[in-house]
Amino acid sequence: MRGTNASRLAAATLSPVPRLLLTGASGYVGGRVVEHAPADWEVHAQWRSRQPPPGARPHRLDLADGAAFAALLRQTRPDVVLHAAYDMAAGGEPNLLWSGNVFAATRATGTQLVFMSTDLVFDGRRGWYREDEPTNPTLEYGAWKVQMEREALDQGGIVVRTSLVWGLEPVADSVEKLVLQPLRSGQTPRLFEDEWRTPTEVHDLAAALLQACQLRERCVLHFSGPERISRLELGRLIARHHGFDPALLPPFRRAEIAPNRPADTSLAITELTRDRVDTTFRGPSELLAGSSERRISS
Repeated sequence: MRGTNASRLAAATLSPVPRLLLTGASGYVGGRVVEHAPADWEVHAQWRSRQPPPGARPHRLDLADGAAFAALLRQTRPDVVLHAAYDMAAGGEPNLLWSGNVFAATRATGTQLVFMSTDLVFDGRRGWYREDEPTNPTLEYGAWKVQMEREALDQGGIVVRTSLVWGLEPVADSVEKLVLQPLRSGQTPRLFEDEWRTPTEVHDLAAALLQACQLRERCVLHFSGPERISRLELGRLIARHHGFDPALLPPFRRAEIAPNRPADTSLAITELTRDRVDTTFRGPSELLAGSSERRISS
């Protein structure tokens, strides 16, 4: 922690985390949390189909089995559960089941819960949404995330919203699928020039999540990059970084192709987050083209 933010952070209830149970540990975000976890933490990693990176105690478990997860919780006795598991392609029903089982087990044992959510809980009509603003999703994915946010908060948990997680080491699956694979095969990536997000670098996010795991209070936090940028502009920056001509990515219009998608779900980081967590978030322009850093506490 930097001294400039120490007085504000002193008001947050920080606790040591000898034991962390992480769901979705083999995912893009979960894997980075395992990599960044302090050496003196005992990290238990739930996974289902792909083993997490080394550094944690792996537990192969399907979250659809609520009894099995409850038994794992009793066995490992974590101080906090970071629920990062989700599968957008699977739809709402299985995701709600998985999360419901995690919520029920943590509620029964009184275990602190940190739940990962999304900027897509907002309708995107204006952007720069604060942590305390009402949600109004336009997509099914956002709707079931809102439902899970409410359940997490009802039991005194922490909700962390993030936006368009990406990275270079390793490259995010979404970046590979939507940008790099089409360019390598001579196809045209279809990215919108009229959809704006605040992309979040995955290692920055992992560091912030580990700080959130030390809080012991009910709250909503925003962990996202400082830069409001269109999907197309981000794609062009990534393409150029990997040696492709950005002109190979022509503009597509969300309003014409997918008008139900929210236009601008950029997240604001206010004192509601800054008073609790002190982490650096960097934007794609800094990491891909060189620009100045901005801290969460700035």
